[in-house]
Amino acid sequence: MTSEQLQATDGSATDKRPRKSEGDRLSKLARHKHIISQLTAAPTLRASELAAVLGVSGETIRRDLMELQEQKLINRTYGGASRPFALEPTLTDRKAIMIAEREAIAAVIADLILPNEVLMLAAGATTFHVARRLASRARDITVITHDYAIAAALAVNSSIRVLCCPGRYHPTEGYVFGTQTIASINSYEANRAIVSATGISARGINDADDEAGAIYGAMVRRAAEAIIVADHTKFDQRALTVFAHWTDIDRLVTDRQPEGAMAAALREAGTETIVAQR
Repeated sequence: MTSEQLQATDGSATDKRPRKSEGDRLSKLARHKHIISQLTAAPTLRASELAAVLGVSGETIRRDLMELQEQKLINRTYGGASRPFALEPTLTDRKAIMIAEREAIAAVIADLILPNEVLMLAAGATTFHVARRLASRARDITVITHDYAIAAALAVNSSIRVLCCPGRYHPTEGYVFGTQTIASINSYEANRAIVSATGISARGINDADDEAGAIYGAMVRRAAEAIIVADHTKFDQRALTVFAHWTDIDRLVTDRQPEGAMAAALREAGTETIVAQR
């Protein structure tokens, strides 16, 4: 074999050797970003699959997952990771964000409401915007609520009858909750329940507070039509308690069209999606 042939053979062999995978060259920051981005598409990930995709050892992935959990960006599970549960900011903070989106959602709701309807209006930053829009536009309706700020917002319109539920007062959220509140809701019938959420996903509608979730679920069950109001930042967020499934919900009013698994779940359940235009 000539030297030229040897060089060609050696070059060919070199070309056929496995190249260093892209994952091997990823920095820790890049790996962390990859893990977070994957958890936006899937609720859980397996450590072994992450290690294979990223081209690193299982020990490296375990360290990555531990660091991300310490930063409260993921929840570690046996053999992998899951999305962290959403936590509600304070009511004051929630009222200061996504204002244009929430006002657009509120305008859609106000257009749906007819005179002489009975509504159940749950606590929340988005439903507070709904209350203010109803106060400016609705006529001759009855609203059942457990939220004092919502009751006060509606009360400026003398044609709106406001029924306040009893219960234990939540000092930071400004609503009442507990068995008395649930019993009060269960004593009424309503045309529509208008409810917000900590998060919405293909699995259903959830809230970070189980006491609030119990109230929202009761409202959904007592109304002829159940409407969820939630902006796009709530998409694919999980929280402590699932208080309703999409089969329980007639309409979702939001500011952006859902995609992926959540969109499929809405279609399968027959839930109408209304996208508010700013």
